[in-house]
Amino acid sequence: MDAWKQSWWLTRNEFKKDKLQWLWSAIFMIYTGSMSGVMLIGQQESNLFNPVVDAFFLIMLPFQGFLFSRRSFRYIQEDSYTQMLAYYRRLPIPNETVMWSRLQQSLIAFAYNGFFFYGSLYAVRLHTENFTWDQYLAFALSCTGYGLLITGLYIYGEFLFSGKKYLLLSFLFLPMTIVISLVIRMSGNYGFWYVIHYSKAWGLLSPMMWIAMVAGLAVLWGFSRLTLRKLSVRDLN
Repeated sequence: MDAWKQSWWLTRNEFKKDKLQWLWSAIFMIYTGSMSGVMLIGQQESNLFNPVVDAFFLIMLPFQGFLFSRRSFRYIQEDSYTQMLAYYRRLPIPNETVMWSRLQQSLIAFAYNGFFFYGSLYAVRLHTENFTWDQYLAFALSCTGYGLLITGLYIYGEFLFSGKKYLLLSFLFLPMTIVISLVIRMSGNYGFWYVIHYSKAWGLLSPMMWIAMVAGLAVLWGFSRLTLRKLSVRDLN
């Protein structure tokens, strides 16, 4: 309980440092959700567009786990994540507290960003699919599960690598998403519409939603534990 309270204090302190991050995040998510809707409209007009749409969603969905603060924008120039960890170590704040705080920030960011992303996506395109509230919630949670899974990898990079190495890790993720989207398209399926279909057919009982959420939380937790073990011996100087 003490660790949770300490991490919550740290989370609130981080959110207070840059209040504009809430505004920038909302603007970015509204834009991204709207563009996603436009791309889905275009998807129906050209089969060649399908791999691009799936790749776009695979890349963008994990961004819901971040708030767009000064630190997240300047992690290359200033190696801001490493500086943050070094500062907390000097205070000293236990690594476990820092990790709990990072997980709290991710979950809050997913809820906040998801409101704007899925709201604008619904307004631009998916309102024509006649979702009920539980079906659309299932759709959003299915996508969030995938986002949580990839967030575990991002946290691993944030805490264990320098800014430049973290950028390289992010770049390596891009060709992977393109390959996955091409495989989905070559199999005759449309990944994003497949999620929509299961959400509409099953609602909150959707097996895809539950698999995505359980897998996402399990991978996030597993990478968090692995990151903690390696962080204890990382040189932050």
